[in-house]
Amino acid sequence: MSQTMDTSSESDSYDRTRVHRPRVREAHRRPSRDRCRENGSGGDGRTVDFSEKISTLASTLQDTSRNLSKVDQMLGQYREHTDDQAEAMALLRGNLEESISQLQTQRRGRSNGARSASTSASTLHTSDLEACSGSDSQRFYPTSPLRDYTSTPVRRRRSQSAGVRFKETREETAAGEDIHTVHQSLRDLRCDQLRLSDDLDREILKRNRSDIDTRRAMENLVDHMTTSQRQTSTAARRKVQVHDREEAMSGRQLKAEREKSKMDHELERARRLLEQSEDSRESLVQQVEDLRSELLRTRKEKTELERARLETFQPIAQPHGNHTDREEGRGGQRVPDRSNLEREVAELRAQLSAASVLSEAGELKRALERKEKERLQFSLQVEELSSDLARREQQQLRMLEQLREIQTRGQAERREMEALVQESTRTRDELKTRAQEAVRQWRAKCRRLQKELEEARAQAQFHTDKASQAAREKESSQAQLKALSQQTEAARRELAEILGRLAQREEELHRKDVELSETRQRQLSLEQEIREVREASAALQEETRRQAVAQARLEEENQKLEERADTQARHRRKDQDTQAELQAALKQMTSAHAQLAQRLVEEDSSKKELQKGALELQAKLAAAQEEPAALRQQLQLERDVHQKELHNMKAMMEDSRTKKDREVQDMLKLCRQERDEIQAHLKEVKADAASDKELCGALHIKLDRMKDECDKLAEQLSTKDEAHAHLHRKYQLLKHELDDKVRSGERRRASESELVKLEEKVLRMEAEQQAVLTSMGEELDAACRSLARNGEDKLQAISQKPGLVKDPHRWLAETKTKLRWLCEEVREGSVRERRLKKQHQQTRDQLQALRQSRDSEQAALLQRLDQQEKLLHSLSTDKRELLERSRGKEEEMRSLQDRVLDLEMNTRVALNHLEAIPEKQCLMENFKDLEESQRQREMVEQRYTKYKEIVWDLQHQLDESKRRIQEYRDEKLDATSRSLKLAALSSSIKGPSTFLSSTLRSDTLSPHKRLTSSDLDDSTVNGARPLSD
Repeated sequence: MSQTMDTSSESDSYDRTRVHRPRVREAHRRPSRDRCRENGSGGDGRTVDFSEKISTLASTLQDTSRNLSKVDQMLGQYREHTDDQAEAMALLRGNLEESISQLQTQRRGRSNGARSASTSASTLHTSDLEACSGSDSQRFYPTSPLRDYTSTPVRRRRSQSAGVRFKETREETAAGEDIHTVHQSLRDLRCDQLRLSDDLDREILKRNRSDIDTRRAMENLVDHMTTSQRQTSTAARRKVQVHDREEAMSGRQLKAEREKSKMDHELERARRLLEQSEDSRESLVQQVEDLRSELLRTRKEKTELERARLETFQPIAQPHGNHTDREEGRGGQRVPDRSNLEREVAELRAQLSAASVLSEAGELKRALERKEKERLQFSLQVEELSSDLARREQQQLRMLEQLREIQTRGQAERREMEALVQESTRTRDELKTRAQEAVRQWRAKCRRLQKELEEARAQAQFHTDKASQAAREKESSQAQLKALSQQTEAARRELAEILGRLAQREEELHRKDVELSETRQRQLSLEQEIREVREASAALQEETRRQAVAQARLEEENQKLEERADTQARHRRKDQDTQAELQAALKQMTSAHAQLAQRLVEEDSSKKELQKGALELQAKLAAAQEEPAALRQQLQLERDVHQKELHNMKAMMEDSRTKKDREVQDMLKLCRQERDEIQAHLKEVKADAASDKELCGALHIKLDRMKDECDKLAEQLSTKDEAHAHLHRKYQLLKHELDDKVRSGERRRASESELVKLEEKVLRMEAEQQAVLTSMGEELDAACRSLARNGEDKLQAISQKPGLVKDPHRWLAETKTKLRWLCEEVREGSVRERRLKKQHQQTRDQLQALRQSRDSEQAALLQRLDQQEKLLHSLSTDKRELLERSRGKEEEMRSLQDRVLDLEMNTRVALNHLEAIPEKQCLMENFKDLEESQRQREMVEQRYTKYKEIVWDLQHQLDESKRRIQEYRDEKLDATSRSLKLAALSSSIKGPSTFLSSTLRSDTLSPHKRLTSSDLDDSTVNGARPLSD
């Protein structure tokens, strides 16, 4: 019975896990198949295979633990049933022994009066127990349910050696029939008991399976509920994120409007500055006109002075021509007066010329200083405007980039929301289908349980009817069972002892077979686990190698980055050197300006010395007249250029403003549309979640109802069992009462008929004894053949001969030898079992060593991962420092460009000014330094372009390092997940119960695998190798 139960449970577990077997085989074959193919780019595939393998191992371990718990429950229930049956059989045996003892006492009391009893008892044979008449009504057949006795019986010839024959009467035949009916009722009761135990075992198995199915359905429902709740929480989180992004967009829009207003204010300020510059230009024009008027006035004064001088010369000449005689007489007095006048006139002329030249030079100096100041102001304003424009362009670019990022994020979020909606709908459909299937299964189970209850009720009614019938038959048969003899009593006792010993031996043999099968299964499971551990260790070794390669690659990248940092430092030094050179050039330019100023002072002094002739004054006056015209033209040109730039700036600002407004409006529209869509989608998701919750609540209510119904059915079954036990007790009480009645009634009956019946019964019992002995011998031979592996010669020597049944002493001797041989075989089996247990302990130690090596490898991997994280942190800090330095250098280069542009403007203005003055052509030589500075500026621009290329290369390398770091982090996450799964697997393997359950499961999964010594050696070598690494 236990063997059938074990095989059924194993078949059930095999059927349950048969679907998962090809997946496990594929998981075992994939690493060996793809290991050669995917050495460089197959890390993700190996990780997926490893995770699948770990998940299949965990599922198999859980299934085996469940199967073992169920088998333990079934074995406990079967033990209880067998204990109950043994108690019932013991009660029946006691009743039979009491009846036999009563019959023996009656026979002993009546055997004194019968003369022929002693002689007939001494000459009885086994053939006398057979039927003597040819009528079929006196032949009784056994009622064993295992054989078919409907065929025609084989008649035996009665041996002619019987010396004594008894006369058969009606009473004897009635007594024989009564005894046979008692035997038949006992056998029927035994068969019914066995059938009831089988039915109970089946019912227990069905109920256990139904409980397992309900638990699985509940677990699936709980998992689906948790997933739906997670999806709703993620949707709410997404909604909050979208709301935050909308708020950020509105804040950015407000910032853009503020910046727009700032730009408008700055443009108005620039307009005001331009108007002020125009006013200053007008004032300059007025000053030039004033200078012209002063020059005209000085010319007029000059002409008037010349006329006055001429007029003074003419009256002096006329009296000189008319009065020569007078003057000759007064010559001594008039000559000194004339010379004095000429001297005074020359002094006056010199004073006039010097005053005019000094006034002109001072005015020219003042005008030049004012113009330089205005030029500096204009250059500063232009620089501010250009920097403001550059800053605004950068802000515009940043805003555009932010808008693009927001668009991309909105699209990505929309896609994620669509994917979430699809997943939620799919999960909802799956939940609906699973719930419907669970409800259908529960309904089918309830109907099945109702049918089984009806069948159990019908069987209980049938058993009660049979019990009442058996009680009636027992009442009729118990009166005849009290006259059994001492021979039958001794034979029965010997037979009971032999049968008990045989049953014990059979049970021990069966137990040993079960233990052997369990040890084989454990051995197979150990082989499976060792292979899986070996594969896991190989996978871990591959991962460590891959991580070592990645670490070497990261070290190479670190070295490259350090080299690039060194090159950047060198370029920085070169840039600092160039900056120092530029500063030196600026100092040289300032010194050149100072020299120019000194030269202007020297020229002023030279002008004072060169004011001797009127021709020089006229040339200077002509130059002074040409200079304001040139200045006027220059101012007009600058004004036109500034106006054009203003118009262009206004147009650009208006275009950019309109474009920004359009883009912002478009982005706002898109964001509003996306927000509306997301809100509608969230509403749909919430409605779906509410419907799912309602459906889950309804399913929970249905499950509770079905559980209540199952509890009610279990209560009904328990009540039926109690009623059945109550009926059984009533049956026992009735049986005792019947025994008492039979004892009181049998004392009144006659002794002669009972003696004859007892003699016939003795003969029949002897025949039955002979048949039982032959069957026992055959069963012993079969047991010996089943246990015999190498001792066939010994079996042939021990095997029974056909004539030994008549000689009980020889038969007992041979049975003793067979039993000794069986004991020896059992001892050998126990020795083999101990050997297998030792092997099992060795394999467990090996597994523990492998587990320790795996733990050490995990610790080493975690240390390496921490080191890699530290390296990544240092790389990120270096990258940030490099970016900050590159930004500082870009700002320095921009400032240098602005300074170079200012120098160019200054040099151009100075060149134009010097070209307009022909007398100052000597100053052109001094501006060659400015051309050299322009060349230096071009060189600086070339270096700036080179530096930009270097910075771009560094940025590209930093992006690549970011990508590699991300890949390394992903690999690190995969490694941590694998380590966690391995830790869970090791914790599940540590317990002995889970270990045994894994053995059973692995036996069902891979029954064709066997463990060899070479595999064990390989496993030990592979377990020790990571430690050495």
